[in-house]
Order: sequence, then C-alpha cells, then structure tokens
Amino acid sequence: MKALLRFPGARKLALTAYPIPEPDRNAVRVKTRYSVISPGTEFSQARQARANLFQKAWQRPDLVALTLRHLKSEGLRRTLTRVDHRLGRPMPMGYCAMGRVEVTGSNVSDITAGQRVAIAGMGQANHAEWNRVSVNLACPVPDTVPDQQAVFATLYALALHALRQGETSIGDRVAVIGAGLIGQLVAETACVAGALVTVIEPDPTRRELAERNECLRCVAAIKNAPESSFDSVYICAPGKGAHRLIDAATRLCRDRGTIVCVGDVAPHGARKALYEKEITIRQVRSYGPGRYDPNYEERSEDYPLGYVRWTIKRNMQAALDLMADGRLDPSPLITSEIGFEDIADHFAKGPDPAQLATLVRYRQTECVQEKPPTASERKATQATDRVQVGLIGVGNYLGGSLLPLLQKHPEVQIASCCSQSGLSAVALAKKIAGVRMSGGADELLADPGVNAVIIATRHDSHAELAAKAFAAGKHVWLEKPIAVDQAGLELLRDAIGTSPQRVFMVGHNRRYAAMTEKLREALPTSAKQFRYRVRISPLPADHWLHQSDQGGRAIGEISHFIDLIISLIDSDLIGLTCHWIDRTAGDSIWHMRFADGSVGEVSYLQGNRHDPKEVLEIDAPNFTATLFDWRKLRVNGRTTQRHWFGQDKGQAAAIDAFVSAIASGEHPALTPRIEDEIDVMGRILMAANSTKSD
Repeated sequence: MKALLRFPGARKLALTAYPIPEPDRNAVRVKTRYSVISPGTEFSQARQARANLFQKAWQRPDLVALTLRHLKSEGLRRTLTRVDHRLGRPMPMGYCAMGRVEVTGSNVSDITAGQRVAIAGMGQANHAEWNRVSVNLACPVPDTVPDQQAVFATLYALALHALRQGETSIGDRVAVIGAGLIGQLVAETACVAGALVTVIEPDPTRRELAERNECLRCVAAIKNAPESSFDSVYICAPGKGAHRLIDAATRLCRDRGTIVCVGDVAPHGARKALYEKEITIRQVRSYGPGRYDPNYEERSEDYPLGYVRWTIKRNMQAALDLMADGRLDPSPLITSEIGFEDIADHFAKGPDPAQLATLVRYRQTECVQEKPPTASERKATQATDRVQVGLIGVGNYLGGSLLPLLQKHPEVQIASCCSQSGLSAVALAKKIAGVRMSGGADELLADPGVNAVIIATRHDSHAELAAKAFAAGKHVWLEKPIAVDQAGLELLRDAIGTSPQRVFMVGHNRRYAAMTEKLREALPTSAKQFRYRVRISPLPADHWLHQSDQGGRAIGEISHFIDLIISLIDSDLIGLTCHWIDRTAGDSIWHMRFADGSVGEVSYLQGNRHDPKEVLEIDAPNFTATLFDWRKLRVNGRTTQRHWFGQDKGQAAAIDAFVSAIASGEHPALTPRIEDEIDVMGRILMAANSTKSD
C-alpha cells in the first residue's frame, strides 16, 4: 500500500510503499475512505521533516545525553548506527480519518468487520490506504452520517474536550481567538452547547465563514471585543507572541475566568493581571482522557464511565451523534477535496491561508499482500547457501546492535522484516535493497523465502512468536526473556516437538564474548564465588517495560547475567533465590548455588550515569578475576585483554554460532538446549514470584 511519510532531512513528504498492517489482538484494520488535512498542525509537521538527523537529535536533550554515554562505552561507529536507527525512522502524517473495518483483533468485541468507523491519533489514523488502529481510537459511524462528515469526528472530539477543559455550559460568554479550522469547530460546538460566542479573527474570509453560524458574532481584533466580559477565552491561534495572546485573553476574561490554550501556546503572561483576576489557565491535550496512555490506547483498557465520563472514544461518539442529529455540520469548512495520489503535491505547495479543511479521497482498491517468492526464486535464493533471515521487531536494540553485524555477515541475507508500527520496517527496506516488508509476524512466518527469524519484540510476545516460528519450520533466534510467565514456558515446551530439527538460540550473547572465553580458559576447577554488579539507569514512568504484562525490567534482563555465570561453571544450578528491593524499578539481588559448591550473586540495581554498567568479580583459592564493563579483563592481578574503544559483548560471535548451527544442523556447543533454557527461565520466574519486596 501507500502512506504519506516524512523522512528526516527530506525536503518533501512522499507517498511511500508501506506494509499492509496486521491488527494485533486489541486493534482493527481499516480500509481508509477519507482523511482530513488539519493545516495548522500538519504543515508545521511538514516543516519539521526538513530537520536533519543531528538537528533532530539536539532537539531531544535526553537523547543527546544517552548518545554521549553510548559514545563513551561503545565507540563512535556503533553510536552513530544507534542514532541513525533511532532518529532516522520516517514519521506518518495525519491523525483523523474514517473508513471501513476489514479485520478485527481477537479481543475486539464492539466493532465488527464491515462497519464504518471514524479513527483518531497520530501514528494510527494516518494518511494511508490502510490503517491499524486501537479499538479505543475507532468509533462506529451512525448510518445517517455521510463519510465526508464522519471524518471530522476526531477534530470535533478535540473541540469537545477543549470545552470540557473550559467548563463551558449554557449561557456562558465565550471568546474564541483564531478562526482556523480548530477555532471554527470550537466556536460551533460552543454554540451547540448553549454558549454566547464571540469569534476574534483578523482574516475577513475566515470571519465570513464563521458568520454563517447565526448563533455567534465576529470581530476583527481583540481590541474590538468587550474587556472583562467572558467566562472563558479559547486561544486557537498560532503560538507566536504567546505573551501577547495570554495577556490579551486575560483582559477579555471576567474575574476568575478561564483561559484555555487549544493551540500550541506557551502559558506565559504578565503575572499582575493574571493574579488580580485570579485567572485559571488550562491546556488541551489532544482529544480527551486516554490519549498517550498505553493502557487505554494499546491494551484497550477503558476508563470506568462513573469516574471518567468523557474519554477520547466517548467524545468521538458524542460528535458523531450530534452530526446524526444535524446539530453539528462540518460541510461549510471543507474548502477543497483531493485524491490521495495528489496529497504529496498538496503539501509541497505549502499552506494557503484561504484553505481550512482539505478532504483526502481514497480509491477503494482490494487488499493485495506482497507475493512471496516463487519456487524458482526460492531455488535461486537457496543456491547461495545463505541464511535467509526475517526480522520480527526492528527496535533500538536489533536495529542498533544486531543489524549492522547481520549486514556484514557473508552467510546471512536479510530477506524480510516487520515491526509493530511498520515504520522501522520501511526505514530498513529503504536502507537495504531487496528486503521485503511484511505487515506482521504471521505474514513473515508464512514467507517460504525465510528460513530463520530473529524475534526482538516486546517481552510478552516472545514465547507466542517463537512457538509460531517453530510451527512454521523456521530456525529461531529469540531475544531474552524467552517468556514472562509459566504459561509462555509451557507454550514453548509444547512447541519443541513440532520442529526438533530446527535451531533455537536465545540472545544470551555474553557467553560468546572473547573475554568470556579468556575467563573460561583461566578459571580453576574448584568451587568459585561470582559477584556480578549490574547498574541500570532509571526508565521513564510511562516506559512499556513498566506495564504489568511485560514481566518487569528485571525479568526482562536478568537472564543475561545468570546465563553468563552458568556458562562459566561446569556444574548444575541447584538453587536460585531473589531478594526484591524495589520490584517496580527492577532493583533486586539474586543468589545462585551450584552442585560443585560454587555460588553466585547478581546485584541488579539502579545507579548513576558515572557507574560502569557491569562489573564481574570471581574469587577462588589462589585465583581472582575482574571483568570491567566488557572493556578490560584482569586475571590474578594482570590485565589479559582490553578494548580501548567500545565493547565486545559477544553479539558477532553469537551470530556466527547461530549461522553455523543452521549450516550444520546442530546446536552450537556453547548454547544450552532449549529444554535447559526453559528450565533456567522457569527457575527465574519461580524465584521472582516466591519472594516479597522489603
């Protein structure tokens, strides 16, 4: 399919080939009929697209700090690869559209295939021929509402949310500064709510359009509106001169009035006037409660009606119902209509002050997935004796760390890829010639031109995807953790028998590092003590790892360090316990006991940015060793290996082992059997759940 994308540094937006998305369990796939261009927001985004990679980086100080830390630990080349992967992804355009549902996820019950729906959200309701949308951002359209009106449901939801922020009710006196598209909608919905509305707009064409609504009055300038007369003032104008806009709105407000910033306006003004009137300033964050909440948007957890009356979806439904009753009508605001094939040219012309809403019309073509390779093409591919790899999930780790190594490997060909939103897959296909984009994991696993997959998705999907890959007869590289609960482990255990001849490898790359091999050669055969100090940086509160179904940060990473210690001991693990300090943050201490008397401790705790992430100390009679952050190894007081620039955590050697195992048909010698991986992960989950936090 085609989607309108903005690539970093590109001067123009482009209609770009894009995988037709597969909906996950909480989403629907919609064939788009109409989308609407909101000129203020979207032309601003189009200008941002011209920023190059480094300009984008410096707009994100948090990423700059992270980049500098990676530069110190990983070296220049790998850091640049990470930055390019993270900031080089294209971004979709658009956030309000409508269409007909084609496919629904397994958890979707209130929407069925064939229904017309209005859809919302940047990254979901895109200017694209097909969209995958969370069920909480898709709202059924009443039969009496035509497509050309239903497409405005998202914008009306924004206007309704603004009115709720301003607590506007019947008889309130309301001023709307700015009569662009959003200002017109706010004014119209305020009139429907029974408010007495004054629109302030210097442009005569927009004033004339607003005056078609006989329920409101228009003035050309703020000075022409009565001071201290309005219960609420809605600022829908651009954010230039924010101080002047706030100060002007303050003059218009009555004592203890409310200023609502609908547009991109910084809430700064003269304190004296704000103080004397005790003005309340409120911001409008999108279309209502639920926006930017992953539990609402991604997991489809609705807010209880009795506690949150007006969510995004309820605002959209209210707008559609008001359109069905004829009380809201966006038709006068439609100043042009274009075909989807002309949308890039439309943006290339730049904003036109005379234009408000531009409808984008889509051809109703059939959903045709990309054809897999033919038998002759597969035969030609197999003749190269290269491993044909499919990438499931092209996030920061796979794209920044594994992908460069896969590209360089002489026996690997990256054949196909898919990602959650599809954007990373598009970026990858643009960089690497011949890579096929898949709309989802199911499509990729059905591709006969792929014989091995690397799974690097969110943790709760690992076990299910690995089981599907086994069933599809693929070799599997699975990033840790292999599962986040016992049900996932049982799923993997059952899947083993479906393809016993296939290679299964967990991305425990540290056991393959050169320093690990040096340690293995130097270690005595007697009982040993391992102290592994791991220091982690805090994650943002809204990071996906904090979601309850992801298992938590420690479960996601601890198997890396436990596996390394196991790989250094030729003895069975007979005991594993966990002491939680702060389970939410992941802070924990893990103790291991082995049959030969060896013991191990992993302290997995938050640290400051100056601390090395990993320090492993090993003691035994007449033996000491310290591995310092994968940059220096000391054995018995002597430095035996050092990396002056960057680190080597064994990813390249692990990929070599995976490829060799596929070629030979046997598991590599240093990789535990899948049964052993399942057993260790089972012990980790049991230890994590059998202890309590302090």
